[in-house]
Amino acid sequence: MKKKLWILPLVGLLSLVSCGNHVDTSVTNDSTQEEQSTNENKNKTGLPDLPSDLQNQLIIHYHRDDNDYSSWALWLWPEGGAGEEYVANYGDNIGACFVYPLSTFQSASKIGIIVKSKGSWDNKDVSEDRFIDMSQFKADEKGNVSAYVYSGVATIYEQEPESMFAIQTALFLSFDMVDVLCFSGNAKSYQLFANGQKIKEGSFDTPKHEFQIKLDTKADLSIIYTVEVISAKGESAKGTVSIQRLYDNQEFDDLYDYDGELGAIYSSTSTTFKVWSPLSSEVKLRIYQSGTPTSVSSTLGNDTYQEYAMTKGEKGVFSTLVDGDLEGKYYTYVVTNAYYKAKEVVDPYAKSCGINGLRGMIVNFDKTNPEGWDSFTKARTIDRKALTVYETHVVDITSSSTWNGSKANAKKFLGLSEENTTYTENGKTVKTGFDHIKQLGVNALQLQPIFDQANDEVNPTFNWGYNPLNYNCLEGSYSSDPYDGYNRIKEFKKVVLDYQKANINIIMDVVYNHVNSVQGQNFDVLVPYYYFRYSGTELSNGSGCGNETASNHYMFAKFMKDSTSFWLKEYKLGGFRFDLMGLHDLKTMNDLVSKLKEINDGVVVYGEPWTGGTTPLSDSESAKQSNSNKYEGYGQFNDQMRDALIMSGMKGDEEAGFITNRESMISSSVLGAIRNGIVGSTYNATNDPDKTLNYASCHDNYTLFDRFTAFDKANKAKTGHVDFTLEEKEKMNILANAIVFTSQGTSFMLAGEEFLRSKGEDLTIAKNSYNASYKANELDYSLLVKHERMMPIYQSLIALKQNFAGLHLSKQEASRIAISASATSNQLVYSFEDENTIYKFVHNNGYGQFDEVDLSGYSLYLDTIEEDKTLSAKTPTSAYETLIAYKAK
Repeated sequence: MKKKLWILPLVGLLSLVSCGNHVDTSVTNDSTQEEQSTNENKNKTGLPDLPSDLQNQLIIHYHRDDNDYSSWALWLWPEGGAGEEYVANYGDNIGACFVYPLSTFQSASKIGIIVKSKGSWDNKDVSEDRFIDMSQFKADEKGNVSAYVYSGVATIYEQEPESMFAIQTALFLSFDMVDVLCFSGNAKSYQLFANGQKIKEGSFDTPKHEFQIKLDTKADLSIIYTVEVISAKGESAKGTVSIQRLYDNQEFDDLYDYDGELGAIYSSTSTTFKVWSPLSSEVKLRIYQSGTPTSVSSTLGNDTYQEYAMTKGEKGVFSTLVDGDLEGKYYTYVVTNAYYKAKEVVDPYAKSCGINGLRGMIVNFDKTNPEGWDSFTKARTIDRKALTVYETHVVDITSSSTWNGSKANAKKFLGLSEENTTYTENGKTVKTGFDHIKQLGVNALQLQPIFDQANDEVNPTFNWGYNPLNYNCLEGSYSSDPYDGYNRIKEFKKVVLDYQKANINIIMDVVYNHVNSVQGQNFDVLVPYYYFRYSGTELSNGSGCGNETASNHYMFAKFMKDSTSFWLKEYKLGGFRFDLMGLHDLKTMNDLVSKLKEINDGVVVYGEPWTGGTTPLSDSESAKQSNSNKYEGYGQFNDQMRDALIMSGMKGDEEAGFITNRESMISSSVLGAIRNGIVGSTYNATNDPDKTLNYASCHDNYTLFDRFTAFDKANKAKTGHVDFTLEEKEKMNILANAIVFTSQGTSFMLAGEEFLRSKGEDLTIAKNSYNASYKANELDYSLLVKHERMMPIYQSLIALKQNFAGLHLSKQEASRIAISASATSNQLVYSFEDENTIYKFVHNNGYGQFDEVDLSGYSLYLDTIEEDKTLSAKTPTSAYETLIAYKAK
């Protein structure tokens, strides 16, 4: 997953997240006011003085009490763009100044900022990503935009603050205890208010930096508490008391954790609506005849509704029962609490939506099943070690003109399973789309997000879909009629059925780790601050997308389990791929998979075992890679194997892996990671093939062709470097996935690698095409003609992976496998066997000379260079070759 949509965190005095660092504004007894003024206006940084004639510059003033600026830098990026390190180039009386042309940031509406260690990521000054909102930070008469940053302070100021005395944090420790921590000064007195009414006050003989206030009665979470503090100097600071800590309190769980069914519970005679909103004083239900607001379409829209009062019951659940058959109607909730007034939101448990996901739909699922749907009860069970996963986006399969299917189905669900599509060039005809996937022979199709996204479904543009809006609804832009909530369900079920008939399971890419935007989002409106993690009082950004959800909170864990169970049962999916699974806690993931296996014990679950940023979730709790031995029934992406093969992900374009290194021996660590991957192991994580998914490329980062091109470009100036030829890139592509498909564990490939797919010459787009054009992301089937030798090789590799039991070894069996490497580490040789057959595998990279291999008594299964190779006791091999031979035991 890539960074996609940056959200500006809420800022304010309560955002201060570090104690001990503060601006000293005191005056020593032996200094005159004039001397003090002179000292305050002096540049003490050792950097050149800030010029007075700057124009059209971004000027970031950075203050540190220790005056140590030499080891700190800024990481800046335009919203949605790439980041870069910037060093201080001037100084003034405040501290270091970072001065760079505004044009550097491409007229961005927001500029991201991280204060970090110069030249490394060892330390950050304030952990979360912050943003300079250019609509708030106004340019002066010379066109300069200034921002003021203080060490340890999360707030970014538009002008130099007169006083730095503030409330660093004010929060409930328990239902009757408030903790207040001051910044840059000590408190002499305080007043505590509940909805503006003073309920407590006090003072201290000795001013305090931190203090507690005990309430006379337990806090009422339906109201807002605020505190005002007066410093020893008479300065005033105010702030809201955070309730976030209470969500981790057992008392809150005892009061409000709910295990019952939520959402619109439909029957033909009545529908019961239930929504969890314990902090709210009122929730109303609105039922609409149409899923389309007039603001979206004046001709198709209808804003008339009937409104029903809901009753607050046990555990903070609001409910109401409406008589009659409501199927096909749409609904919302109108929520009132201390943080939102009469805010209309979609039910998080809504199972379909109208246009743009603005209204939930009441669904009778009995009306959604295509003919033949009842011919199977669940996706077929596939040993996950025999699983060959083909990752794609709904749109990519059919967006190219070379697909040649019906125009109406292009970029839609129905296009995924349209048959009899071909492309012809120079007298050669190849299959495209669904027929191509069937011909390739994979047994699982992983679809990038298909849930409802924060997209314009009327005039859609390309997006990967990692911007969740309504988790239990299908995305409308992929249906033939996005205005009809039934249409998308029926069409997607037809796709699932068609793929089941072809013995291909559908795996759904799920993104429960963050939402598109928190402010006004249905979760946050229904229970403010509960569903998300915070760093201090700021949203934590472990996803890299502005927020992260709190799977460790009982009701969000329940939602994840309920949601995945719904998708698995109703749509008969084969499994789930979890985006940024490292942001979810182990307990929730283990419980979730256990619940899924009660529905289908063959369900396949795996995820990205990392995060997209810093998270407050502890390492010991996280479903990260290093904890994968604690996974119960699910697996993780082995990025160590990927990086060892091609140096992708966070690696530099200039770095060489086993595939791209033709100029020197590979390192022992690279060789070790490949060896581990081949036996289904991930170093320092797990040695269980059932928990390891091997891959060379995926939707994130480059395709293999583009990775090789980027390597060439990055090493262009290196002495002796020669660009890879097109023929070499074909061979290298095949070699990378040949190793993947002849390894233990689950095998995974990116759609289009079987014909050397590229996302275009612009490598910036090619590396992160999340919102690039349809053209950049399309599958160009003409490449099947251009690279016609590749497809049969991929078919052979996939067939062997699925059908040879020797590639489906258990943890104990795989651990006994020995993998030999040549003296120059340019050749890997190993054997796997089942009851009847021994297969020997040989993989060469492009460096140096290659050992002859003893293959006497073996028959050739596949050679990726020489189709009719003769085997002997001294079988010669060449660069970028994979050779697979077999013999009876």
